[in-house]
Amino acid sequence: MSSGKKRKKKATVRVLVSLLFLAAVLILVLLFEPASDGMSLFQKLWEKDTPTETQTQETQEALDTETELAEVSEVYEPKIVTVTISAAGDCTFGPTHRRGYEGTFHEYYDNYGKDYFFKGVKELFEKDDFTLVNLECALTNAEAHMDKEFCLKGRPEYAQILPAASIEGVTMANNHTQDYFEQGLEDTKNAVTQAGVEYAFYDKDGTYTTEDGITIGFVSSSFLSYGADREEHMKNGIARLKEQGVDLIIACCHWGIERTYYPEDYQKNMAHNCIDWGADLVLGCHPHVIQGVEVYQNKPIIYSMGNFCFGGNTNPSDKNSFVYQQTFTFVDGMLQPDIQAKLIPCTISSTLAYNDYQPTIAAGDKKQEIIDLLNTYSKDLSDAYLDEEGNLVVNSSDMELQSEME
Repeated sequence: MSSGKKRKKKATVRVLVSLLFLAAVLILVLLFEPASDGMSLFQKLWEKDTPTETQTQETQEALDTETELAEVSEVYEPKIVTVTISAAGDCTFGPTHRRGYEGTFHEYYDNYGKDYFFKGVKELFEKDDFTLVNLECALTNAEAHMDKEFCLKGRPEYAQILPAASIEGVTMANNHTQDYFEQGLEDTKNAVTQAGVEYAFYDKDGTYTTEDGITIGFVSSSFLSYGADREEHMKNGIARLKEQGVDLIIACCHWGIERTYYPEDYQKNMAHNCIDWGADLVLGCHPHVIQGVEVYQNKPIIYSMGNFCFGGNTNPSDKNSFVYQQTFTFVDGMLQPDIQAKLIPCTISSTLAYNDYQPTIAAGDKKQEIIDLLNTYSKDLSDAYLDEEGNLVVNSSDMELQSEME
């Protein structure tokens, strides 16, 4: 190659290098030369791609929140608590004032002690959370009594029969707790209280709190002399319990006509009122025989539980009885609308030949007989009925309708 061509090639290379150098300088000037806002292009690009301290903090807080929500969602489980209550009818711990000693409740107590009477059902009561019966007598040593055909009383020590049988509550608004006047009534209240048993009597409401923290409230009123004052006792009692914030309300009504198997119209009206006022369950006593079951506004009404441990008669002709048992479910403290209930057929005596004052769970033909009778007594009250095991069956469409209303 000639020397002229070599010089020309070197000149071309020098020009290209110079151009590249100028281009590099121009780029650096554009990147780092401040603009009118005082910031170079390089700074703007850097800040665009690099998050500020505030942005970094906000991003981290958002991530932390998402993590906490995810953790809560994963570990949250509703708190479910169930409470089972058992209820039975008239318990009279002593004979009438006209009776002698032989064959009476007194003789059985002296011979067999306080654990004898509920031996046949004690295991049932021990397994529940709360047992409630109607105490229909005075527990007193007072002698002066009302001028009436049947005055009923037992010794004050008989109150110990209740806790021995795992009975936590009694209703006392009936037509016999005042048979021995005010002295007999006060003695009865004291005896029951000293035995560690809750009671309800008109304006005195009963409350009991289970081991799981569910508070049960119960109101007791007699409607035998029906009037506005008696209705107010029940209405005000339910209102007081609601104001206290109890979890479960039981309305206990002493009503009806003795030895009749169907409720009177006023019983049905009163039962519906109790539920409309806020009761979750209505329990009835007084007729000394069993009556039917109704479900109103998805709440059970037991019109009469009959006699149970009944010392007022040595041999009543009708010995049919039952224990009403219901399990209530609470989810996060809210009572659920489902009804899990059964009526456990019983007889008031372990023998049908006479009254030995020992209520016993019925079996075989006797069990079926009592279930059939209860279904007969209940059929015109509502669509609810008992299956062959005594479970309370509620029309599903009624429950769905009630759930929609709630």
